[in-house]
Amino acid sequence: MATAISLKLDQNVRLPKGSYRALGPGVKRWLGKLRNAKGYGNWEAYVAKGLAKRLRPVYVQQVSAAFAQAGYLLESNRKFTVGNEVHQQYIFESMAGRRAMLYVIEAPDALVWLVGWSN
Repeated sequence: MATAISLKLDQNVRLPKGSYRALGPGVKRWLGKLRNAKGYGNWEAYVAKGLAKRLRPVYVQQVSAAFAQAGYLLESNRKFTVGNEVHQQYIFESMAGRRAMLYVIEAPDALVWLVGWSN
């Protein structure tokens, strides 16, 4: 993991303090859990563990606000349960028509959020 302050593909989207970019083979495991993500790629993965994972509502609000500040508006929001995990999918669209998906997985051992960009 590496400390992260903004999204890699759009540095105008700032991340909450304490965000860590997930790197390595574990990211593929999280990507394999995505639902309804066809048409999105260039995924970036971030994780919060331990006490920080309990702050899911704060992280989601801060990341959503960062998208809004960068000019992306929330288009849709879906929430569902997969086994013992809660998944939530947010679709954002910029005024220029660029789309991004924020996909949040609340797992027993971590809070993971992935950001993908429309192909």
